[in-house]
Amino acid sequence: MFRAYIFGRQLTMRPVNVTSAASIVIFAMLYGVIEHTLLTSPLGVRIFVYPLSVQLFGNLYFYHVLMLALAVLVAFNPFFDIFFFRSTKAAKRQALLWGSGNIINFIWIEDLSYWILFGEWPKDVMTPLNLSFYGIVWWYPVAFVTACVLYALTIRGMPKGRGLGMS
Repeated sequence: MFRAYIFGRQLTMRPVNVTSAASIVIFAMLYGVIEHTLLTSPLGVRIFVYPLSVQLFGNLYFYHVLMLALAVLVAFNPFFDIFFFRSTKAAKRQALLWGSGNIINFIWIEDLSYWILFGEWPKDVMTPLNLSFYGIVWWYPVAFVTACVLYALTIRGMPKGRGLGMS
């Protein structure tokens, strides 16, 4: 564990939480690159083939389900031992909160990666319900604040010492 002082307040964090949040950001940006490459093939060939091209509903395709499953694995991977081998409810709650924050961050960062990495407007700007300001769609800040609240609840619930049997 390490301690950080933010706004004059001491926060105790575990390195696994920081590294899991960083890995989900990297994975979200890589997912954005993969999706951009699949959608804008310079070969003029349709990259999506069955079953990836199966449209479930709206703009949701089967490849979204597969990649979201991978995102869940990346987001919750450091905490699987807590879910399956720990009996402390507080530890499970902390892992669930942090992993949920990771998933929420994955969703908006992946969508924003179009604008960050390629200088293109995000995919969701194409729909009339999404108003954007220089590539920032209205729900990005909402998702970011929601993930920050989940992270803060996790940090607040962490013991100041080495508790919960987690190191």
